[in-house]
Amino acid sequence: MKGLIIVFIIIVVLGGVGGGLTAFGVVPDVLGVKALLAGLMGKAPATEEVAAAPPPKPKVDLGQEPKFMRMPQMAVPVLMDGRASQHILLGLRLHVDPEKTADIRRDMPRLQDAYVTALLPTLPNILDRSGRLDLASIKAVLNTVTVQAIGPGKVHDVLIDGAFER
Repeated sequence: MKGLIIVFIIIVVLGGVGGGLTAFGVVPDVLGVKALLAGLMGKAPATEEVAAAPPPKPKVDLGQEPKFMRMPQMAVPVLMDGRASQHILLGLRLHVDPEKTADIRRDMPRLQDAYVTALLPTLPNILDRSGRLDLASIKAVLNTVTVQAIGPGKVHDVLIDGAFER
């Protein structure tokens, strides 16, 4: 019983010391003890604390939210010496103009065909020396083909979600 009373007294003393040091500015007030103590004493919080509150940030208009369309996954063979040495599976998303979504949906089969037709002869050249894909080059080809197939202004960018070799 004596041990419990001693522990209780130590906790009360440490709390009082911490509150006092915070109230006098020796320890930073991270828990809002100054405002709590001012409220207990019936005083308003210090004006420096009120003035230190940052003004609300003005809302910035970022324009329209981007719209993305997912394309069905494509399997493109890598033809070397007249045979398919491997297949590349591509998962793509198109960053589209929201007003042109219906046109792009209508042109999706033509766009997929244009992608496969353009990648068939270029994929063997796009592979680096270790046999890995150069995704930046593939993306450049896909962006160029997109503009040629469906015209400019409809698709802002072609994003590669996933590229796997099989």
